[in-house]
Amino acid sequence: MAEFAVSTVLANVGNLAVQGTSFVCAVTLEVAVLKDELMRLQAYLKEAESKRRSGNARVAVLLSQIRDAAYEAENAIEAAEYMKKRNMIKKGFKAAVSRYARLPGDLTTLRKVGVKIQRVRRKLNEIFQSVERLNIDLDIQDVDECLEDYDLAHQNFEGDFVMVGFENEYKEIVNKLVQGGNMLSAISIVAMGGAGKTTVARKVYTASAVKQHFEVLVWVTVSEKFKVIDLLKEIVKQMPSDVGLSINDEMNEYEVGKKIHDILIQKRYLVVLDDVWETDTWEQINRTIKAFPDAANSSRVLLTTRKQDVANHVEMPTHVHSLRCLDEQKSWELLSSKALPSYKRSDIRDLDKFEISGRKLTKKCDGLPLALAVLGGYLSKNLNTQAWSDVLLGWPSTKDTQMMWGIIARSYKDLPNHYLRSCFLYLAAFPEDFIISVSDLINLWIAESLIPYTPKHILEETARKYVTELAQRSLVQVVETNDIYGWIEKIKIHDILRDWCIEEATQDGFLDIIDETTRGQDGAPSSHNPISYRSSFQNSSEQILQAPPNLRALFGFGLLSVSFPKLRFLRVLHVENARLENFSEVIGGCVHLRHLGLRRCRNVVIPSSVRKLLYLQTIDLAGVFRHESEVSSSLWDIPTLRSDADPGDASLSCDAGVEWF
Repeated sequence: MAEFAVSTVLANVGNLAVQGTSFVCAVTLEVAVLKDELMRLQAYLKEAESKRRSGNARVAVLLSQIRDAAYEAENAIEAAEYMKKRNMIKKGFKAAVSRYARLPGDLTTLRKVGVKIQRVRRKLNEIFQSVERLNIDLDIQDVDECLEDYDLAHQNFEGDFVMVGFENEYKEIVNKLVQGGNMLSAISIVAMGGAGKTTVARKVYTASAVKQHFEVLVWVTVSEKFKVIDLLKEIVKQMPSDVGLSINDEMNEYEVGKKIHDILIQKRYLVVLDDVWETDTWEQINRTIKAFPDAANSSRVLLTTRKQDVANHVEMPTHVHSLRCLDEQKSWELLSSKALPSYKRSDIRDLDKFEISGRKLTKKCDGLPLALAVLGGYLSKNLNTQAWSDVLLGWPSTKDTQMMWGIIARSYKDLPNHYLRSCFLYLAAFPEDFIISVSDLINLWIAESLIPYTPKHILEETARKYVTELAQRSLVQVVETNDIYGWIEKIKIHDILRDWCIEEATQDGFLDIIDETTRGQDGAPSSHNPISYRSSFQNSSEQILQAPPNLRALFGFGLLSVSFPKLRFLRVLHVENARLENFSEVIGGCVHLRHLGLRRCRNVVIPSSVRKLLYLQTIDLAGVFRHESEVSSSLWDIPTLRSDADPGDASLSCDAGVEWF
């Protein structure tokens, strides 16, 4: 996303221009000229992005070149800024001597910065020549819209679990769970993607009659790619605290399954297996031991799937409930609840005209709740009758998934600014059906400069507005809210929306998802797409991660063991539940790093070189160390950490030097 890249670099260049008056004058002048040229680029990026979406290959190459040049400029500028940061930390006579000793090396680095910026400027001149050949209008201005100040008192995020049109199905499924015979039995909810399976299952799971009837309730999302041991461990986490069940990382499937079996044999339980894709999933979960025993106490299994054969393939008495699409009236009720929320209706003129157009649009969605919800979210942000008529006139002739993708693309394009569009694509970095902590997500967005500085608002406030905007548009599903402040605490993204994000992010070079299903024979992403500056490794069996040297963000989920390549320009490193092999050897060289996340990782050693990371803002070491004393004191020497704790007197020793180019 070239537009975002240029905006980010301009913000950092602006900071450098204010703080960098002590730098070599020639370099400062080069930076000022570079800033002017980058501002010229901003003038036509919106039109260029539109041409890329229409399939213009030459424009796509041009945008990739702009992004590359912008990030190259930022790396060079930060090299100069890093020296200033380092030299300002220590005070006194010894610090002066140290700075004097480093002066030759600093001057060499500054000369390299100047050469690098000159090279970027030459690239920009070539880009401007290409602009003229491609006839892109340089007078187009991309004015970012401001997000409204939301009154959280009017927000009803529980709408993600409120059903429209499924009331009868809900009652029927609840009755079948709490009534019937004593044998262990299953209910399978089957329907196509976006039809509301998970919504119905979640409503059933939280029903008071269900909670009162079952002693143990467990919800696990299986997804298309899963590991049995991870599912079993997730089930253990949801066991009642009074049973005293505990596990460790070394336990295998049989050991974890045996613990689950021994607890459930004594309880009436309900286990929900959401989003099951394969017919042998039940057999895989129970292959070493029958984790879900039949104690003849009316325990139940509730399963959701898109496939009829999966719904029937469970080794127990099973009732298959095929979920119907919404009828026309129920479809309108859902669309209007999103597009014309009750707290806005009093301010809407000509409400009957909106209803006429809205009912016509409702028919186009074929009764699919996800399509109706996302379209309703888009319409709620475009409350004028002409906009609704334009949607109707431009409706594609495709059905099902392609129709859904068209609705998503329209809503994405309608997002108020390129920052929010980047934030939405960023969600693809997380695995399928992953529950995303909003606080963690905000830290990642800020670390990557996805959140702009705005008057009267700190970055975290703006980021929470972004989450609210995505929720209002039904582009994310709200999982949990804060009862006191009304904030959204946890979200997830629907599989169909995530698939669209992956496709868009990959084509744009914004993000690559690398797992066993997307790799080619050489283990690399498709050569038809531009090289990405962000990579998310998921469910990979390779120990040594392959990544381009200019990578800015690296994610790791579902990896057993990880060896990191040399990544000098990394801004974000976020890995969960993996054994790290060479972390202490490479981390000291990641001097651009803003976020370090190693949640529940093993073999983690924080070296003293971590104090070189003068841009580091947030650290997530949850589940890594048992005691605070195990954490390296070098972490508290980093002055830029965004924390309520007082790090004390900062100190730094970087005499070993940093390789920039």
